Amino acid sequence: MQRLLWIAVTLLVFFTSCSSGKKNIARHSDYAAYLDGHWVNERADNINTEIAFWESRLQADTGSYVNMVESAKYQLQLFKTKGRIANLHKGDSLLQRCSDKVNHTSPELLYSLSQAAVTQHQFTRSAAFISGAEKANGDLYTIRLLQFDTYMELGRYPEAWKSLSTLKDKTGFDYLIRFAKWQDHKGNLPAAITLMEKALGLVKGKNEGLYFWTLSNLSDMYGHDGRVADAYKGYLEVLKKNPADLYCLKGIAWIAFSHDRNYNEARRIVQFILSQTAMPDLKLMLAEIAEQEGNTTEKNKLIQEFITEVKQPAYGNMYTKYLVQIYTEDLADYDKALQLAEQEINNRFTPETCSWLAWSYYKKGDMKKAAELSRKFVWNKTFEPEAQYRVACMEADAGNTQLARQLLESCLQSSFELGPAAEQRIREKLAML
Repeated sequence: MQRLLWIAVTLLVFFTSCSSGKKNIARHSDYAAYLDGHWVNERADNINTEIAFWESRLQADTGSYVNMVESAKYQLQLFKTKGRIANLHKGDSLLQRCSDKVNHTSPELLYSLSQAAVTQHQFTRSAAFISGAEKANGDLYTIRLLQFDTYMELGRYPEAWKSLSTLKDKTGFDYLIRFAKWQDHKGNLPAAITLMEKALGLVKGKNEGLYFWTLSNLSDMYGHDGRVADAYKGYLEVLKKNPADLYCLKGIAWIAFSHDRNYNEARRIVQFILSQTAMPDLKLMLAEIAEQEGNTTEKNKLIQEFITEVKQPAYGNMYTKYLVQIYTEDLADYDKALQLAEQEINNRFTPETCSWLAWSYYKKGDMKKAAELSRKFVWNKTFEPEAQYRVACMEADAGNTQLARQLLESCLQSSFELGPAAEQRIREKLAML
């Protein structure tokens, strides 16, 4: 009976995927010109020229505040361009030296340190820098914006909303993009999109950098809302003006993979991006592609490469979430997953991190603890489809079939965001309810 059920489920998934009638969106000819390393190399060369200039000045005057600040700025830019963790740490270290030099009385330096801390997933440290900036009589408008950003990461949502709601200008760009994040957090993606579109209109033709940053983030939102063609159009618009934008190329790679199921093309784009940047999570996308092609050996090899890279002390907690997923889903090392999930909870207590902790307990077989965490801290606290899927699985096993089905059907609406493997697991689970 179980074998017949499995065959039925497999056929259901197969025919659903084959009969979806999806038309491919990503066309190689649209972005082929951007799969050329000279765009990123040219930007990196320009940044390195600036770094060499400011470092030479710093060597001549080791205590120069200005030289340290400028060197730090370009080190952080190089990290964003090439993804080398050493550049992030060097930039952060230079900022810290500057702040030490002035006894932490420069709000501007503390703002920069706060943002660098967020990049490193050091959220408590970020909050401390913001508090320091307030004590140093920094600009309250900037402080409230940074408080919102950090409190959202920490799961301190009432404080985040309080910081945002104190701003008097409710029509400015900085407010709109954060209010959009708030609406997305509350599960109101259409409202979030509308707000981001308003923010985009404010900077169009006025600030090219902010315009393309907003458009790339808006394109992500379009994808999450199922508007994949609009997402693709947005990514391409950014690339036309900024061919070195690897983030948008990654977005196109995901469209080729998750929507078009064109695994060869998705791999081609991701491998190009990996030739330009050292961001480790790209290995996981290649692993997902290998999984869909049935290449388990290649998938496992890529996962191990990722683990080896991000276990280096320099990465700290930046990739803990991914490691929890790997240890629960791929390696079945539930003790390790639980250890990392608890570590992530200590770093930031959010519904998403609680869902990973609950999932780790669930995989270990502690259903009572898993249900307690999930119902208290995850269910109805987040609308992230991954977290909802985990809640659905736990509720299904607890016998709450109606709730599980409702959550799984909701997840199915986010199949583009979740990817082909997750979609298959959702359909299989639904078929068994």
